Amino acid sequence: MSNTIPQDAYAIIIGAMKCGTSSLYKYLTQHPEICPAFTKEPEYFSENQGHKIQLNSYNDLWVYDHSVHKYVLEASTGYTKYPAEPNVAKKIYDYGISPKFIYIIRNPFDRIVSHYNYMQRNRLWHLRIDDRHLVNTSNYYLQLEQYRKYFPMRNILLLDFDELRDSPDQLLRRTYEFLGLASNYFPEEYEVHNPTHVVSKIEQSICISQLGAVLRYLPKPIKRVGKHLLRNVTPPAKRILTSAERETIYSKLKGSMSCLYHIYGFDAQKWGFDI
Repeated sequence: MSNTIPQDAYAIIIGAMKCGTSSLYKYLTQHPEICPAFTKEPEYFSENQGHKIQLNSYNDLWVYDHSVHKYVLEASTGYTKYPAEPNVAKKIYDYGISPKFIYIIRNPFDRIVSHYNYMQRNRLWHLRIDDRHLVNTSNYYLQLEQYRKYFPMRNILLLDFDELRDSPDQLLRRTYEFLGLASNYFPEEYEVHNPTHVVSKIEQSICISQLGAVLRYLPKPIKRVGKHLLRNVTPPAKRILTSAERETIYSKLKGSMSCLYHIYGFDAQKWGFDI
């Protein structure tokens, strides 16, 4: 076994948040030729993710066996949160590796609603549901273009959340083909995995901004108790988009959805966008 990993033996699920990345990662890491990271979402190349893992080397995420593994795999959704995370693709490029990127996307309206309702569990969350931060994370063309500056399109696989939900075997076959792996390994059952339990530093700062400078003077034990209570308070009723909010999001994304079709071949008409 060795931590000397070939330049082209990296595979990274780059998002999007609330699009099934945890389930996809779990399914893929059951393939014997894929070496999983010791933590699914290390955010090694991110700057503003609160759960970023501190490592001496990126390769410390894996125990790679040349005789068994063809790829190492991690899945960090912060890698597609531009401009909140502005330099991820460049950092990966500068690191000197040539990964295969897997990007799974979802109806952007549904993704925003899921993201928003997840954040509502924190009582200090105060962004609008059509805020730029949430909309940018659903701007899949914008996110992909950050990678196209540094990596060829042949290194990017675009997947559909609907296919993961409805035809997971088919989606895994396409992923195995993209990676050049044996295509006869499938989970015995497909369970939904959704362990998301952390948010970015930017989202954290949004949540605590209303407390101002008071928080910094609280003793650590009190802070810990407060965070525990906040996590366990019954969340507010789930939000759905109003017609006006949906129209606002549509207007912000329609141009990018057209580009997603014409450049990446993904047809967003099923989400209600004119192409």
